[in-house]
Amino acid sequence: MFMTRLEIAVENFEDALAAQEGGADSIEIAASLDQNGLTPSWGVVRSIQTALQIETHVMIRPTARDFIYTRAEIDLILAQVRAFAALGVTGVVFGAHTPTGNLDLGLIRQVSQALAEAAPAQGPKPILTVHRALDSCVDPHAALAKLVTFVPRVLSAGHAPNAWEGREDMRRWTSRFGDRICFVASGGLKADQLKSYVSYTKVPVVHLGSAARTEDKIDSAKVRMLRQLIG
Repeated sequence: MFMTRLEIAVENFEDALAAQEGGADSIEIAASLDQNGLTPSWGVVRSIQTALQIETHVMIRPTARDFIYTRAEIDLILAQVRAFAALGVTGVVFGAHTPTGNLDLGLIRQVSQALAEAAPAQGPKPILTVHRALDSCVDPHAALAKLVTFVPRVLSAGHAPNAWEGREDMRRWTSRFGDRICFVASGGLKADQLKSYVSYTKVPVVHLGSAARTEDKIDSAKVRMLRQLIG
């Protein structure tokens, strides 16, 4: 039976605990969600990783400027990837552009390799999720065809401003590539759109943020309601 998993975007320990209590299958940990997510502190990730039983994916994004990184920023990115991998997180979330606006497959491969090399000797190996830098690159469809050869997970709204408007892309991508890569739908989905969106796209994971919040905090009751909506 087809079942979609629920991922919640969190900023702190309290958010993470509420997401787990509400029945989320996974969380994405990020700082500054009002800037579409930046790299969280090591301490926050460690406290969450130690206490929770659900999957933990950590955002790697050192600046809100854009997705084109300097040499110094790349060195920082790789160091952060290694540090979080050593904590035993489920994976990291990353994306980058070249100066011409294409997806930076070379840097994404570097991050994937650093993640693998820093993985603990015991337990599941951490996985890489490529985030919505895919959506805003020059040719997302061509980039995706290359990503499926070495990336296990992609977070995307489709080639659109939000997930609802990009549902045709997500439906097409899950049909074409769904046996090789896990798609995570992200981009402002609302509670009243979920059933229709999931039924139409057959996406395996839905990533939600504001839909799970009350007064800027993750609300376990809302998470529970969202969990029920997607089945």
